Amino acid sequence: MIDYKEILSLDLETSSLCNAKCPVCNRRESGGKKNKSFTETYVTLQNIKDWFPIDFIKQLHNISMCGNYGDSMTNPELIPILRYFKSIKPHIQFHMNTNASGRNPQFWQDLGEIFKDCGTVVFSVDGLEDTNWIYRRGTSWEKIMSAMTNYTSTGAESRWEYLVFRHNQHQVEEAKQLANDIGITHFLTKKALGFVGNDEKGTEVHDTINVFGNNAEFQYSISPPTEVKYTNKEVAEHRSKNAFIKTDQDDVYTQFEKSKNSDGIFKHKIEYVKAIDPTRPLTNYEKRLGECDIDCQAIPPKRIFISSEGLIFPCCYTGGKYYEPDNEDSAQLKTFINEYGKENISLKHNTLENIIDGELFTTGWLESFEDRDVRNKRLRVCSLFCGKGMNDEIMGTLDSIKVYGNVAGKKE
Repeated sequence: MIDYKEILSLDLETSSLCNAKCPVCNRRESGGKKNKSFTETYVTLQNIKDWFPIDFIKQLHNISMCGNYGDSMTNPELIPILRYFKSIKPHIQFHMNTNASGRNPQFWQDLGEIFKDCGTVVFSVDGLEDTNWIYRRGTSWEKIMSAMTNYTSTGAESRWEYLVFRHNQHQVEEAKQLANDIGITHFLTKKALGFVGNDEKGTEVHDTINVFGNNAEFQYSISPPTEVKYTNKEVAEHRSKNAFIKTDQDDVYTQFEKSKNSDGIFKHKIEYVKAIDPTRPLTNYEKRLGECDIDCQAIPPKRIFISSEGLIFPCCYTGGKYYEPDNEDSAQLKTFINEYGKENISLKHNTLENIIDGELFTTGWLESFEDRDVRNKRLRVCSLFCGKGMNDEIMGTLDSIKVYGNVAGKKE
């Protein structure tokens, strides 16, 4: 799949800790009850020294720290880790995503000094003080502003990526101006995920994302934007055929206030299906999952993903799905990994070179691409994210920060 000596990029999940409760995140069920399928931990400096030989670090071009379950700023050893990488490869490129609602001014200034000539921080902030909390639940606007201003004071590269919803679409220009005022290098609007799902009938578009509390009580709903340029095409097409329920802009506030006095009638529980019943016929959608061609997004950039507990995956999609509560996608992936042996892809039990040269990476993943039946070797997760024509929503979201980006400061 990829040769150890050809790896150029790490997607490193330095932490699975996070202070936010975003509704479309695998950490929680719709922003509420915590997912117990993963362990909250972080990568230490000693882990980095043990896991990655000096010669390997020297061959790298870049390290991305986006994370599936955590925010890198929560790692208490992040600054020493970054300084260590840079001491070995001074011009290595860093890329880090964060909700920015944490740490002290010194942390952000230190981060800026490290990134000043070789990195970019992406601030994931979706609105202004009165709206950002609606999706980025649990974050503090005061802390976000402190993080942004202290980081940008160093002159380091930065991006503000703004997920657009109905409740914040009217603030895009104001946020863009704020980004410019505090020295953010680039401001980009981003199409939101979570409104498109798939079932036995095929692609299904949802009018809202429902948000729940820690006790599984319904709190409020988030709606997609009404402006087409901020909307994934499936949602726009659905809107043209079916009228969305019209709500007042302040409805999320009203719903949230009502939820404080909820008697619990809006109980929310996700029932996960552990595996495909081999005796039933495949749905048309499942047939498409098997029949599509896999265009693996991890192979061309010569990149691997490392989870916060040191497991090696080809990409963040497989790494993220592995820690989900059991459903048809994640249970199949776990069975696939466990048949090879979880310890065989763990940096706590093997060297990185032995893992990459092992059976799973040399033949296992590739053989799963070639199979055409999701009841056999074909992995649903690979079809979902890298199957041609299977995930237009996520492709639209990735493209949106290139096509629809409104740039503050210098142009990309």
